Amino acid sequence: MTIVYSTTAKFITFNKISSRLASVMPSVMRTGAYIQQALKQSALACSLALGLVGAILFQASAAHAAAPSAKISTEAFAALPTFSQAKLSPSGKKIAFSISIKGRKHIVVQGLSGENPKVIAPSEQWDLNTYQWANENVIVLSSGSLLNRREFLSKTYNTRALSFIIDEGKYVWLGKPKKALKTRSKSKGVARVSQVETILDYLPSDPDHILLELDFDIDGNSEVFKVNVKTGRRKNIRKEVTGIQNWYTDQNSTIRLGTGYKGVKYDQPYAIFKQPDGTWSSLKNVEWWDKYNIRGFSADPNVVYVSGKSKYGTSGLYKLDVSTGHITDTVFQHEDVDVGSLVYDPITGVVIGVAYTDDFYRIKYFDKTFRIVQSSMKRAFKGAATRIASRAKDKQLYLIYTQNTTNPGDYYLYDRAAKKVHFIAPVYDKIDIEKTALTESISIPVRDGSQIPAYITVPKNQEAKNLPTVILPHGGPHARDTAEWDFWSQFYANRGYLVLKPNFRGSTGYGQAYRSKGVKQWGGLMQNDVTDATRWLIDQGMSDPDRICIVGASYGGYAAMMGPIMEPGLYKCAISINGVPNLLQIKTNDKKTIGGNVWIKNMGLKGADDKMVSPYHRAKEMSAPILLMSSVDDARIPFRMSKSMHTRLKKLKKPSKYVQIDNGGHSMITEAARLKMLSETEKFLAKHIGN
Repeated sequence: MTIVYSTTAKFITFNKISSRLASVMPSVMRTGAYIQQALKQSALACSLALGLVGAILFQASAAHAAAPSAKISTEAFAALPTFSQAKLSPSGKKIAFSISIKGRKHIVVQGLSGENPKVIAPSEQWDLNTYQWANENVIVLSSGSLLNRREFLSKTYNTRALSFIIDEGKYVWLGKPKKALKTRSKSKGVARVSQVETILDYLPSDPDHILLELDFDIDGNSEVFKVNVKTGRRKNIRKEVTGIQNWYTDQNSTIRLGTGYKGVKYDQPYAIFKQPDGTWSSLKNVEWWDKYNIRGFSADPNVVYVSGKSKYGTSGLYKLDVSTGHITDTVFQHEDVDVGSLVYDPITGVVIGVAYTDDFYRIKYFDKTFRIVQSSMKRAFKGAATRIASRAKDKQLYLIYTQNTTNPGDYYLYDRAAKKVHFIAPVYDKIDIEKTALTESISIPVRDGSQIPAYITVPKNQEAKNLPTVILPHGGPHARDTAEWDFWSQFYANRGYLVLKPNFRGSTGYGQAYRSKGVKQWGGLMQNDVTDATRWLIDQGMSDPDRICIVGASYGGYAAMMGPIMEPGLYKCAISINGVPNLLQIKTNDKKTIGGNVWIKNMGLKGADDKMVSPYHRAKEMSAPILLMSSVDDARIPFRMSKSMHTRLKKLKKPSKYVQIDNGGHSMITEAARLKMLSETEKFLAKHIGN
């Protein structure tokens, strides 16, 4: 295919926002001068205007261009995706996608051949999150920021819903208050800005509107509005109900379910359901609600999709008749892993399949057309995990996403009518996949005779024998790792370290019984599984017992801190990224949040005082050098916790280093944060278990 470079790309200038709303409203758009300067600095000046002959998308550089040495640069691993979240417009004539400019996510909208590119840029304070086509001329997007608002005692994470009008090059704030912002005088009749603006339904049958959840009085009870995506005009269609924070619609876009927490301490789970006859009723003491979890609605208003225990012990997907409370059909069961979320047609909103994760995220399609397309792509990309990322409404065009353990992903355009597949772009164009490492699934025996699943990444062209090792427990803790390519483990493998990602008991995805074994096992069974996995590597001769470091983020950071405390001598160093040093403090903080009094019941260790499983309170037992890193804008774990842990360790004359990150959030979402994290951890590992 011939690459054609366009020299006629024009950049738009966006409207200014009012100074009055500037503190709570993201200045999403940037001027043409800003965009042109940013693109030049990021070496993407031409790539936004490239096109492939035959109405195929652009790619500026060769996919995964080879580098001269086996070592991939730290900057390449730290970079945000250069092409991701690609979505076709309904007509199939346009495409939108995310790119990285100056280390932050931007969204590009352009013609399929590369014409008329327009860039939606984040402001200094707001980060772009997700987006979706509302119609051929409007993109609806969500952004988020940690703000210090007068209504709250501390900083809170806020989201904003906006639409971008493509042909006018302007945006509309969809959650903008109709009245003036609330002042300190609390004058009657003034409205505040909702902390969270949640897009509930894109209304496939009404492309000029969406349903939006808002909470202007900030009392924790959401209302639902029907909003015009072009003008921002809205109409309230569901008043707030005490105790309902989240609403859900069926396939006809009718609001059918509300869930949340009520009570003085917001510690009483609450749900209401709209029956097929239109009446609302509480689901308290309803047998099927206590036994199953609603996953979505079928085309039949009397039938809902629910998940529950399968014959294998994993979570399966079923159809349930709400009038009888009985299961009418088994939709999906897997012997080894749980069902994931329902998958909806982005054009019609109809359920077309179900997702699940074994070693990779996969989709089982119910819809015949999607099933045929998926089957064709599996044959075309043998050995890769493939899925349909997007489709056009008016043409037989599909975006296909493929990946494997050594490839972070590629996008292709499948023209079904022409029976042709065209390469579009790699997700990370600076990663040479010839130099990345293979990740394999393994099963590890633990002390009680059980087996836990795990993933091991061995440095390329090296034998798994007596290697310096990084143990990388995941966050959550009720989450899981996969075999999918991830920049963190691949970076360490590229630097010569064997990397182990254990899915300790308490991880999700392997059945409720497996997950439940981690409840109130902080510093207990979950930690023991990580310890046993580490010792297994030593016993197998894979890891050098004198060169093992435990590294983690969030709950993984907690496990990293507890490792040298509970197992003196096993780990030669530890690294915590936005970890939980002070269990008592995080539980105290969480009590102040909606639902916090419920989920903190799963934290700590059953039968033990919280201080016994809190790294801060057991700091004197720290047996290895530790690196503590935290983000100032972390909305989940206050950065001062790690800073206080460092201070305490230094007073105890323990080897500790603290590194503060200014803008990364809880998950290190910026390129600068990732670069600092990787650079600092690389130096720390080299010093203590150096390869």
